[in-house]
Amino acid sequence: MNFIHASDFHLGYYQYGLEERFRDYARSFLSVIEYAIDHKAEFILISGDLFHKRNINAPTYEQAYKVLSLLKEKSPRTGVYAIEGNHDLAYHQDGKSWLEVLNSQGLLRLIRLKNDRGVELMGDHVELDNVRIFGVRYLGSATASAIPLISEEIRKINSEHGEKYSILMMHFGMSGQIKQEAPGEIPYNSLLLLKDVVNYLALGHYHMNYEVDGWIFNPGSIEMIAMNEYGLQKGFYHVTDSGVKLVTPAARPVRRIKFDMSAVQTPDELYTGIGSRLENERTVQPGSIIELLLYGEMNFPKSDVNLERIKGMLEEFKPLYSEIKIIKSSAQYMLNEGDVRGLTREQIEQRVFSDRIKLDGRYRDHADEIIKTMIEVKKMGTAGIEANDILKELRWGFEKLKSGVSDKDDKKPPQPRQTLLSKMEEM
Repeated sequence: MNFIHASDFHLGYYQYGLEERFRDYARSFLSVIEYAIDHKAEFILISGDLFHKRNINAPTYEQAYKVLSLLKEKSPRTGVYAIEGNHDLAYHQDGKSWLEVLNSQGLLRLIRLKNDRGVELMGDHVELDNVRIFGVRYLGSATASAIPLISEEIRKINSEHGEKYSILMMHFGMSGQIKQEAPGEIPYNSLLLLKDVVNYLALGHYHMNYEVDGWIFNPGSIEMIAMNEYGLQKGFYHVTDSGVKLVTPAARPVRRIKFDMSAVQTPDELYTGIGSRLENERTVQPGSIIELLLYGEMNFPKSDVNLERIKGMLEEFKPLYSEIKIIKSSAQYMLNEGDVRGLTREQIEQRVFSDRIKLDGRYRDHADEIIKTMIEVKKMGTAGIEANDILKELRWGFEKLKSGVSDKDDKKPPQPRQTLLSKMEEM
């Protein structure tokens, strides 16, 4: 066993309108291919979003063509197997995606939906000596409902052709992996149908690395696609008989610098404070992408701030690109990346709710009960539960606090929770 699993290269992205960023994404793709050649990988998996746009330009296609041609020249026996992510899908009027073009030229094998002897989704799969590779293009909102069918079809194929190490490539985001909920997320429980028939679920879509339960793997993008990915681990997987290893190749350095302006009274004090803050940033590399985040209460009009002057201060680092963001909010609600890195979404929510409750001494003795109620209400709202049922949940939580009922003595009427469970089962 010796293969590479990567995703979300986003070739063709001119981030910030910069030609150099356009080349960065191609360099990240090349770094994976060169690694595969050097380590004699048997095959490479691309779990979606090779391209940034459905309708790419000629220079973008040339990047993909040159890199894949290099692999074919240097390591002709290394196959590349890919699925279409949401950025790769063809427009309806085009009828053919650019991954299909690469497939027709023999530079990769695109695994497509294909009805073969009644197998609607998994009919097009790859048979290797000891490995069977399945793949499903991005299905969007239909993903959850397709999972039982996918599981059934893989089980049928494995039964007919004999058991092998089975890999399934899909393109979706798992619930709880990013800080904010996103449409189309799939909860772990919905994936359990696949666990009995799949040894390695190779995901793409979310741009950071995560692993779940030793069989679900999402490598993330190598380059940053958006600044909200700052500080997240990224890379690609090298899978061998020894195990699964995340490889993090060199990428464009990115630095976010924060400055709390709540105590600043004048623009001149702001410039002085920023200057002192930047003096402590000795490790910023030339050519970095820099974001200066100014947060907190602003004690003077934003229009009085000379952004060009501040940008000139950042130019001392010789950045590839710099940006200044002003968030006029209280510093007490700001969370540092170091405080939340590695936490699940639910843990972050608990942290935020807990910090908020501690600001008001009236509720500190009941913090745990209040946090549980807030999270439950939030889940109910997300699931589309009716307002009356949510109101019942809030009223019951309030009554518990008034009467001092503990969780062990909780005799809450069952209606709201039953409604929540039944609603989630319908989704």
